Amino acid sequence: MRAIQRQFALSGAAMGALLPYLPVFLLDRLGDHTRVGLVLGVMGVAIILTPVVITALADTRFQSRSLVVASFMLSAAACALMLVGDTLASLLAIYLLFCLAFWPQPPLQDGLLFAVNRHRERSGEAQTPYHRVRVYGTLGFILPLILLYFLLDGGLGVEAVLWVAAGIAVVGAVNALSLPHVPLAEARTVDPDAPPLPHPTRAAAAVLFRGPAAVFCVAMFLAHLANAAYYSYYPIYLEDTVGFAEKWIGPINMAGVVLELPLMLAVGFLTYKLGIKGLLLAGLGLMLARLALLGLVPTQAVAVSTQLVHGMTVVAIYVLPPIYLNTLAVGDHGDRFRNSIQGLYAMAVFGPSRIVGTVAAGAVADGASMTTMFNLSAALTAGAIVLLAVGFRSGPAYSASMRQASA
Repeated sequence: MRAIQRQFALSGAAMGALLPYLPVFLLDRLGDHTRVGLVLGVMGVAIILTPVVITALADTRFQSRSLVVASFMLSAAACALMLVGDTLASLLAIYLLFCLAFWPQPPLQDGLLFAVNRHRERSGEAQTPYHRVRVYGTLGFILPLILLYFLLDGGLGVEAVLWVAAGIAVVGAVNALSLPHVPLAEARTVDPDAPPLPHPTRAAAAVLFRGPAAVFCVAMFLAHLANAAYYSYYPIYLEDTVGFAEKWIGPINMAGVVLELPLMLAVGFLTYKLGIKGLLLAGLGLMLARLALLGLVPTQAVAVSTQLVHGMTVVAIYVLPPIYLNTLAVGDHGDRFRNSIQGLYAMAVFGPSRIVGTVAAGAVADGASMTTMFNLSAALTAGAIVLLAVGFRSGPAYSASMRQASA
């Protein structure tokens, strides 16, 4: 489990080095929000194209660790190439390469952790709850932000973030070699007289796109539309709208991530007490408040103080969904699509919302204002809250898993 914890930390560190500063780097190179949005939007294209394919391969053909090694090495190469990009076309192509390489990684890591826990359950060994491993990703996110503050304060340009991200990715590839071996589900013995099992992606789709799970997907699509606008333009908002110096972008982002740590550790307890629906609604409610305040009261004090709710929004958007999806992969049949359901969710929900949310947010920021963009994002979040409140329930499997996690 130590190797998986390190992998989550290194994945988080790569994101921590790159994502808070990338919009600023792109704005320096491209000059307007619309073109920045076009480049950042290709993340969604990559998430549509690759996670579902890569996670299906992890369920049927290749060890997850081999795929993670390749993911990190290609990510490092793309970060280095981005340093020479100076046109919209070149930066679109290079960032697409980075996203195609990097974004299959989170569902791969999630699927690997859930597979290891499933193996431990069968062997009568203790399992490690997801949120207690996911917290290492949060810790990893923080560390490069500290380093980059001093690098930028020392006079280096924002290009330094790409060198740091590339170095972290190389270390991540090396660590991935130590990830555990997990037997492929397809290789397990099955009854020769039983009907053929469906492909993992088809099996995952049959579970994911019906009933409360389908309502969950639609609601999270709306929430991710709003979240794409926030993550893509909050760094630029800090500099251009409320007037912070570039070097403070990392520390302000870090403040929210530090406050995320205790919440991450308390996810099991909170979900046991509130239920997944209650915790989702609480997290999205705070996300709605943050977006509305950024839109209606654009001051430095508000921009910093709204980071207080960052942890709850991360729990709602990024931590609860993988655990909920894993509970939909029940029994031996579910083992065949334990990775694939994570990738399919990324393809159907996270990817398209990232494209639409980021590109539309850039157009609104240029055509109207950054504050209007945040107000519209708040309205989308309100729609997600209504859907979850009316049509979603998590089911007993999730409650049982959280009862164990909170023990």
